Amino acid sequence: YFDEYPATVIPLNQVDLRPQVSGFITGVYFKDGDAVKKGQLLYSIDAQLYAANYQQAVANLKVVEANLNKAQKDADRFHELDKNDAVAKQLVDNADAALEVARKQAEASKANIAAVQTNVNYTKVYAPFDGVIGISMVKTGTAVTAGQTLLNTVSSVKEIAVDFNVDQKEIYRFTTLMNGQQKTSDSTFTLAFGLDVYPYPGKISLLDRSVNPQTGTIKARL
Repeated sequence: YFDEYPATVIPLNQVDLRPQVSGFITGVYFKDGDAVKKGQLLYSIDAQLYAANYQQAVANLKVVEANLNKAQKDADRFHELDKNDAVAKQLVDNADAALEVARKQAEASKANIAAVQTNVNYTKVYAPFDGVIGISMVKTGTAVTAGQTLLNTVSSVKEIAVDFNVDQKEIYRFTTLMNGQQKTSDSTFTLAFGLDVYPYPGKISLLDRSVNPQTGTIKARL
């Protein structure tokens, strides 16, 4: 004797891939449906603009650092003169203020370089974990928008879950099964595809937080 429930097989981990920068797709480095490894390059986005911005940011930092060096020398010179009362106090204060401004500008330039470098890194999209990738939503040459365009979906396959709905009258029964420390080798729960039964048994892991008031059922997950 057994009960049968229609069920849905789902991955325990699934991620929609979206670009973090805008541009044109310059490369697709997999075949639809491939198994992919964590860190594997999947897509590349035109990096010319972002690379140019990075070079500009580096050049700006060199200019700012030169100004900082000059401001430091000016401040040191005025402080030496101040020791001998050979310069007005206002000029010393002005030199210190100019030095502080130059330091802040240097910090801002370094932060800008880090931000621009991040954009350069984001022109490559990598697999977030081991799994299977689906059908690509974009091709080489497609324009994509940061945070909006769906590139693809990666799903884990090593472990899967099965969701099915049980009548609310069965909550106590399934809670008892869940809290009974069911062994992984227990064949209480099996999965069938038509007449074919999956050779590995499942284990109940959770019941949903509440009953669906429209259907009077609660979702169970194996």
